[in-house]
Amino acid sequence: MCDGLEIDMLSVGNADALLITLWHGTYATRVLVDGGNAGSYDTVRSFLDSLGINYIDHVVCTHPHDDHAAGLVKLVEDTTLSFGQGWMHLPWLHADPVNLSRALASRSTMFDAIKRTMETVDLLYERFKARRIPVREPFAGGVVGCLRVCGPTVEYYEELLARMTDLEAIESYERTKRALDRCDTFEEVVREAESGLLSNPTTSPENESSVILCTAYDGRQLLLTADAGVGALSRAVDMYGLEACFWMQVPHHGSRRNITRELIQHFRPVMACISAEGTHKHPSRAVVNAFNEVGTSVYSTHYPKQAHLWLHLGSVPERHGYGPATPLYEAQ
Repeated sequence: MCDGLEIDMLSVGNADALLITLWHGTYATRVLVDGGNAGSYDTVRSFLDSLGINYIDHVVCTHPHDDHAAGLVKLVEDTTLSFGQGWMHLPWLHADPVNLSRALASRSTMFDAIKRTMETVDLLYERFKARRIPVREPFAGGVVGCLRVCGPTVEYYEELLARMTDLEAIESYERTKRALDRCDTFEEVVREAESGLLSNPTTSPENESSVILCTAYDGRQLLLTADAGVGALSRAVDMYGLEACFWMQVPHHGSRRNITRELIQHFRPVMACISAEGTHKHPSRAVVNAFNEVGTSVYSTHYPKQAHLWLHLGSVPERHGYGPATPLYEAQ
């Protein structure tokens, strides 16, 4: 008889697809968090097939960027899979309709990415509706299977939507992003790794709107962060504590723009996992170093070779073909 928890972080490059499974005897409650890019569909479907999974209780879209949501669209379209409940934010219920329409009609290139995310939201929602899968919004205080929603709050989500439809705010963010992009030379990466993290990193409003989830098993806390940034993570900490985690997902594929040294010292997980393809930005060496400094063992789906990462606590079904993971930069 099983009584345990599993977290599978699938190897989908700079994208996210995680399966959380809680076992009670022979019964499993499964939550799929994101589905990677559209091209990740075969990887995710093959993984589910390998475990004989054709029903998932809950499917969560943390935010509608293609590296999280496009794969979900294809998975929901797959009628050989069944889903009990869909979870995603519905921006049209929270944004000023005049500002939203004006932003989507803008010819400014600043809004191109936001237009794409809105199109992805519409597409995923339509796929849920076509399959008659009920949809709920994941806001702080909610419960998704064995997971608690730690962010965003409705108020913070609506604040972020207002930023997404504010031309001046978007232009300010884009100027900051371009400046950081210009610094991403090899020499800057070396200095960053030696000196530490950015003191006041910023990320996009879409990333900040990511659903933050946590759960606990046998007194050990586990944290899923998607692409949340410092603002979102700090609010979750204020509401739920989240200190001294056992396991956590490093936000935004290990980007230096989503976390600070102070947050890492607060979370100080025993182990942290990253879904990344292994560039100098994803994961950032400075981010990995900062986690190492608080005693965290950091693992990535790209290291030392592309592979799924599997965490299991308690009693779970045996698997074949899995071995011990190697912490980043420790392969011989």
